[in-house]
Amino acid sequence: MVAIGCICVTLLTGAGMVEADRPPVRIMPLGDSITQGYNDSYRRPLWLALREAGWDVDFVGSMNEGYAGSEESNDYDSDHEGHWGWFANEVLERIDEWAARAEPEIVLMHLGTNDIGSGQDISETANEIRQIIQRLRAYNPRIHVLVAAIIPVAHAMAEERIRLFNIQLAALAEELDTTSSRVVLVDQFTGFDARQDTYDGVHPNGKGDNKMSQRWFGPLESLLQTEGKQR
Repeated sequence: MVAIGCICVTLLTGAGMVEADRPPVRIMPLGDSITQGYNDSYRRPLWLALREAGWDVDFVGSMNEGYAGSEESNDYDSDHEGHWGWFANEVLERIDEWAARAEPEIVLMHLGTNDIGSGQDISETANEIRQIIQRLRAYNPRIHVLVAAIIPVAHAMAEERIRLFNIQLAALAEELDTTSSRVVLVDQFTGFDARQDTYDGVHPNGKGDNKMSQRWFGPLESLLQTEGKQR
């Protein structure tokens, strides 16, 4: 966690122990169009659920709008680092800049759909995810990364490749996970129906966004219980 130069006073409230004057936990939603969304993506229901549960969070990133400049809802923190159509290697090329600017403490990464769908080598894409995590740790050795086993698509061959990719991501998360810098796989694949939960076979509709939000929430709250604070 990035050190913050402040004096903290511990207070006992009805919600438990909290620290006064501590800034919100900085969370970066990172990925491609599934993170950016045409409008809000999973980010809106997730942020609202976190606030409803009492967590003091700040979504961070250089973006704050959906695809092609579509307007986001104004009832949540819309900052993110989701880039429509991007591949993992493109994210890797920019991750140092984004991390230095946004100073994330937790990253939610859903990445690889474009790579796997275009036929890129599965192991190569998984290695690029590894390098992104390594670059994030070079900036902040105590950063935590929730890595999504990415959602399926409505194409049988691509979906099978996604299954194989997700197996590699699970092994990668197990290998890289440490007590000081967690790398946790979040299963966004199981139970997601690309024919019912997307509007085009790839991008989540409102139902799909809610499913993704629910999957992120539990693992993210576990990290916040360790590293974060409640309002």
